[in-house]
Amino acid sequence: MEKYVLKKFLYWACLAGALVLSGCANQISAPSQASDTQAATPTTAPPHTPLYPQGPLQPITTAQASPHAVAPLFAPSDLWDRIRRGFAMPDLQGELVERHEQWYTTRPDYIERMVDRSRLYIFHIVEELELRGMPTELALLPYIESAFNPQAVSSAKAAGMWQFMPATGNYFDLKQNAFRDDRRDVLAST
Repeated sequence: MEKYVLKKFLYWACLAGALVLSGCANQISAPSQASDTQAATPTTAPPHTPLYPQGPLQPITTAQASPHAVAPLFAPSDLWDRIRRGFAMPDLQGELVERHEQWYTTRPDYIERMVDRSRLYIFHIVEELELRGMPTELALLPYIESAFNPQAVSSAKAAGMWQFMPATGNYFDLKQNAFRDDRRDVLAST
């Protein structure tokens, strides 16, 4: 009798499980009439598609050319090239600089970890700096300040990748409370 009850229970349990799993399955539906009409109507070209003029191009006169915006002869091949091209600060030399150069030179594993972490953020930072016309050396500042660790906190209570002090964070409208600290938010603090 027990075997019969166990078999019956297993039968109903398997049936219930199959029903539950079939309810979770995705069903492919036939395309609706609305999507057919959308596909049939022509759409405008995506914004990244270049638009070519109909007639011959006219030469640019000196009055139309901007003296401040000179296009580079070739596009930067990588992000590091973009950063180097945007350098605007003067080079500094001295005993302090040499001491820190030596410190970083003797720690290639530390540099490798920092570069790995920076891959998540550096493109966004360079984009923001170029958008604002700021020196791209500033993209390298988090290497020194926090090693690109958004959760870094200093003994002086500076926090985030950029190491904003609480008052500086307030000045830049970065919210700080028990639940949220925007100094640690990479997008907001950048």
